[in-house]
Amino acid sequence: MPKAALPARPPAESDAGATRIGTREAWLPGEGGAIALPAYVRHALAPGNRIEGPAIIEQMDSATLVLPGMTATVDAFENILP
Repeated sequence: MPKAALPARPPAESDAGATRIGTREAWLPGEGGAIALPAYVRHALAPGNRIEGPAIIEQMDSATLVLPGMTATVDAFENILP
């Protein structure tokens, strides 16, 4: 019996700013110490959401650091791509 393909989710109806949950302190090389980074909740992101670094994307079991100058984009299958 063939496996069903994972369905793609529809594009986001709002920008990633709606998923922002505050700030987190993080040490980044070249910044001279810890700085406050915007933090986003991972499970609320939807396809097409883009997050400009520096930022942190949090989920229950891990966090993704988006470095300065990078952009994280959520694809149709909810992967975070650089």
